Amino acid sequence: MNQTLLSWPATAFAAAKTTLIALVAANATDAFNDILATFEHNHPSTDVKPEYAGTQILETQLEEGAPADIFLSADLTHIRKLWDEGLIFDYRLVSKSHEVIVVPKGNPARILSLHDLGSKSVKLVIGTESVPIGAYTRQIFAKAAASYGAGFSSHVMANVVSLETNTKEVLAKVVLGEADAGIVYKTDVSQAVASKVAVIEIPAQFEVESENYIAVAKNTRNLGLAQALMAYAVGADGQAVFRRHGYDALK
Repeated sequence: MNQTLLSWPATAFAAAKTTLIALVAANATDAFNDILATFEHNHPSTDVKPEYAGTQILETQLEEGAPADIFLSADLTHIRKLWDEGLIFDYRLVSKSHEVIVVPKGNPARILSLHDLGSKSVKLVIGTESVPIGAYTRQIFAKAAASYGAGFSSHVMANVVSLETNTKEVLAKVVLGEADAGIVYKTDVSQAVASKVAVIEIPAQFEVESENYIAVAKNTRNLGLAQALMAYAVGADGQAVFRRHGYDALK
């Protein structure tokens, strides 16, 4: 009898787990981590590995052939581009949010409103133009210019000291005191950072509704499981997770 075989741990004979790869916009990090925890609990033979980054970075990875089963975009533009390129199956709206201004704890620059970002000399950090939060931010400035004056957008942009590729990087600059203000999604201000920043709401007439979309990648090797994860995220239980993390209810 082979004594070596008898000494192998029982786990050596356990079935290997199926791995799913999810490319997820950084703004959805906290909510999606909770969704994955429950999904893996309900599918014990499945291990989901998320990669969080700016949507435009993840889009490029998928276009260059990176393995992926799920793609979550922070806007409609990038998900439609992947659809047009034939890289994803049909996409679904999975969550909504809106933007806010964040300032360091104590608000040393005494910023009280969106108007202050263009009327005071402040250090502002926003997203790059190619990332959804950056596009939304510029739309906010353009809408506000109708009330604050035609030069508002240029005055605000003159105060920008740093352009970041995702909302987590914008928030980090503010938390570290490297900027007087930043513009992120409301949902970025999680419990972990809420004590380190103050939030200034953007007037409703200037807000831009941000939307996250989810899709199954065409190059998935586990179509059924990927579809199940997407269905969970857009279903009642997944939506309850997003709302718990401060996302707006889908109508």
